[in-house]
Amino acid sequence: MAKLDDVNRKILEILQLDSSITNQELASRINLSPATTLERVKKLEQAGIIRKYVALLDEKKLEKHVKVFVSITMKDHSDTSIQEFNRRISEFPEILECCRLAGEKDYLLKILVDNIEDYEIFTRTRLSTLPGIDKASSSIVLASIVDHTAIPL
Repeated sequence: MAKLDDVNRKILEILQLDSSITNQELASRINLSPATTLERVKKLEQAGIIRKYVALLDEKKLEKHVKVFVSITMKDHSDTSIQEFNRRISEFPEILECCRLAGEKDYLLKILVDNIEDYEIFTRTRLSTLPGIDKASSSIVLASIVDHTAIPL
């Protein structure tokens, strides 16, 4: 897909804030016909710019009270070790995000659990079973100050 024009940027801005909007409402907000709007949205989806649509849930109302960031340093940086770690880390639903890093630490994990006891059990029985970890350092979130999901366009 070519560079985003102003109309496509506006479509993306609107959908990032509310992806449940009807095509009719979206079309009226950008001053295009519903057919043209739908065609543009489909092209954005086909190009992979829109990856998927999700519902954002309130973690506290779901009794998920503990968010933890864990930085991991690996013992071994071989391709085999990294691939095995990458494969295994995706098995844990408590891990919302896993980023491979450049720098002093090798990975940063974002973990969400019900309570501190569940986090202790998770680290002892699951995280510690992952191959190749040298060190893991946990930082428990006290408060989320900024929690955006929209990418600035």
